[in-house]
Amino acid sequence: MKIMFVIHSLNNVGGAESILVNFANYFSSVMKNNIAIVLLSDMEITFKLETDIKVYRFNKQVANKKFLIWNQITHIRHAIQSFNPDILIGFVASTNILTAFSGWMEDVPVILSEHTSYKRSLTTSRGQISGLIWRALRRVTYPLADKVFILTEEDKKYFYYLKDVEVIPNPLIISNKHLVSSKRENIILAVGRLHNIKGFDMLIKAFSLIANNRWKLYIAGEGEEREKLEKMVKELHLTEKVVFLGFVEDMEYFYRKASIYVLSSRSEGFPGGLCEAMGYGCSVISFDCPTGPKEIIEDGKNGILVAPENIEELSKEIETLMQNETKRLLIASNGRKIVDSLDIDIISKRWIKSINNIKVKKCTKK
Repeated sequence: MKIMFVIHSLNNVGGAESILVNFANYFSSVMKNNIAIVLLSDMEITFKLETDIKVYRFNKQVANKKFLIWNQITHIRHAIQSFNPDILIGFVASTNILTAFSGWMEDVPVILSEHTSYKRSLTTSRGQISGLIWRALRRVTYPLADKVFILTEEDKKYFYYLKDVEVIPNPLIISNKHLVSSKRENIILAVGRLHNIKGFDMLIKAFSLIANNRWKLYIAGEGEEREKLEKMVKELHLTEKVVFLGFVEDMEYFYRKASIYVLSSRSEGFPGGLCEAMGYGCSVISFDCPTGPKEIIEDGKNGILVAPENIEELSKEIETLMQNETKRLLIASNGRKIVDSLDIDIISKRWIKSINNIKVKKCTKK
């Protein structure tokens, strides 16, 4: 079976890129010379790919800027004609739109893979008019696909206009997954882009409400809100308590060092950082924001769910875990079970089963 993935770039800029690489490398290990990736930009590849994976790079220099989207569609079609895949898999909403149209034109089975919540996709970095146009294009092109993978049950209702939607979470890839760290420190860890959507302002306020504690808050990530957040930390007299780590290449070190992980987002897709923290043995707390946390956390058992944007409640739950080591360790122990439920072998088998079902349906129709 030949699988072709389509994504904008592999430049280490987001979770979807990492997930695609994990799938591509995994499938390559069992399907040598049968995996290809189509890129829709000429950005440098910063991920490590298996050597037998065929990559079709987009040459932006020969593209006409006025017709960039059509040039990208043509690029996908040429790649399809060259590689002759059994299935075409798009990653991320904007790329999915072009993938669905290209696959339809070339009569190739198509799966579209969503990697954020329905309401957040096609809105974050676009103007209002542009966002409306792209969302309209999604409504028109997604029905051309044979199947759409989404990350949460909560989002399923928004895809009512599609015949075949399947909820499959992202796999969790962690190194030394059976190694449990016993050297935890009084550290609360938060990870993500320093953007309003991640709610680090609320986390810092919640942390400031906990008096006379010997804990520190580590925030890993970079983004446009760093200066604003650093100013807030200074105003709240937390300069010695809050550490901005910036971009961290080796997050495993901090996951194994921290005792508590907090997800303070206003909105999510399927929070990979939360899953990683659980897998590495952190005790986790999360706002019950849309979407994802409540489908990962069983409140009080493998994590703590807090009402969305309730800073006072978040502060109380953090303080409870700080003071109650027994509860903290129990939640962390239960949380580590996610390593097995999101194992890439399990998730990949679900992908393969869906792909095979699509192939059977196509053959039956013919």
